[in-house]
Amino acid sequence: MKALLLLGALLAASIPAAQAANDGSENCISQAEMQEVASHFTQFSHLANSEYCYDGSYESHLVAGIMFMRKTQFSGQERSKDELFSGRFASSWYDYFIGRINEMVIDDGCPKGVAAYVYAWGGRTMYACTMMLSDNYTALDRASVFMHEARHIDGFPHTTCHSGPREGLQGACDVRISDGGSYAVTVETYAQLARYATGIHPALKAYARSSSVIYADEAFDTPVTVNRTEQFLVMTNDRSFHKVKADGSHEQLGSSPFLGRIVMRAQHMALYPDDTNQTARYLFANNEGEINQQAGVQAEEYNAQTPAERANLVDTHIAAQWNVRVYRDKAVFACDPRSHSQQEISMAGERPLGMIYVTGYDRAAGTAQLMMESGKLYDIGCSSRQAFLRPAQTQLDQVYKTVYRVGGLTLGLTTDGFLREIQGASSRPFSLGALDGTIHELAPNQSIEFFGEK
Repeated sequence: MKALLLLGALLAASIPAAQAANDGSENCISQAEMQEVASHFTQFSHLANSEYCYDGSYESHLVAGIMFMRKTQFSGQERSKDELFSGRFASSWYDYFIGRINEMVIDDGCPKGVAAYVYAWGGRTMYACTMMLSDNYTALDRASVFMHEARHIDGFPHTTCHSGPREGLQGACDVRISDGGSYAVTVETYAQLARYATGIHPALKAYARSSSVIYADEAFDTPVTVNRTEQFLVMTNDRSFHKVKADGSHEQLGSSPFLGRIVMRAQHMALYPDDTNQTARYLFANNEGEINQQAGVQAEEYNAQTPAERANLVDTHIAAQWNVRVYRDKAVFACDPRSHSQQEISMAGERPLGMIYVTGYDRAAGTAQLMMESGKLYDIGCSSRQAFLRPAQTQLDQVYKTVYRVGGLTLGLTTDGFLREIQGASSRPFSLGALDGTIHELAPNQSIEFFGEK
């Protein structure tokens, strides 16, 4: 039986070789370095006769992951006050890895969502799936996968998820993070990169921060303690971001490269620009910059379209086990996380305006809601792997561009740029002072104590 690492859509990304410096690597490796790598992995002996430069091949991406583990430096590491980082795997990733894995085999026939695996009955071979041996993953991601698989060699298999966003998925969870299994390694490697790595692009550190929290929230049957503060994020018409608390106080953060719609991918944010000549991308609110990674398979599909085709997309919802792309005339669903099949449902004469989350953005829920331009509200989702779109029983008092609930507060963004606090079927103004009437987008936001956020 294979001990599998299920990554699903969480890490689907793309970074070209020309941007390798963003993940702490260089374009070429010295002969001395390649000889050192080949001394541990003889499969690379044919590359050790001279300087080696990355060429975008599967083999090249394996080497890039190894070099990331060898070269990344950390400073000032301390255990977190919650369960994000214990430091138990922090001393030397490369030494940990070569102590357990001595061969890597490329597998081009892996199931959907599987990045790598080892065999549960022993051996020191890791099988690397081609989905992560391409420009769709960074060396940062591959290093985390390598560490995860190495931990399986110590005798830590996965279990079927019994609750949460991955409920029912076989081999997609560990029981608890304190056991120190493979998903604990995943959480800690990303947390370590985000908090303590030196010489890594700020946007990639922000990406690692979100990835760490995603796995902490979704890959364990026993909830993981993460010290966090929940709040809202707004984007104003001048592209500035503001963190908004429940009492109406707000703090300006960074700025967005473009105006657009924010789509949540768990802890990640993706921006779909209003200007369809621009591409969808990961979005960071504190001026961390940008990374040349596709923000999931939905963004990759969108970016492959012409600007005219992109204009037909209204909104996207991404849950842990299903997603839907809402177009002007139809909704396209992916209801099975381990299948490439899709289902379509027409809009039945309605014009969709956007996804709303009256009860909060919930990755585990099989149902979300879609607001129509008419003000009608529809339930949309997947049940028993079947797509549905049907009139909702509840209605709101007016048309909202989007709605989110954070903690005990539900805010809706009107089409003219104001926030309203929604209580049941009624609402009242939620003032942000000078920002009123200038708000372009609304999203949930979390500050994580371990990363120095307030």
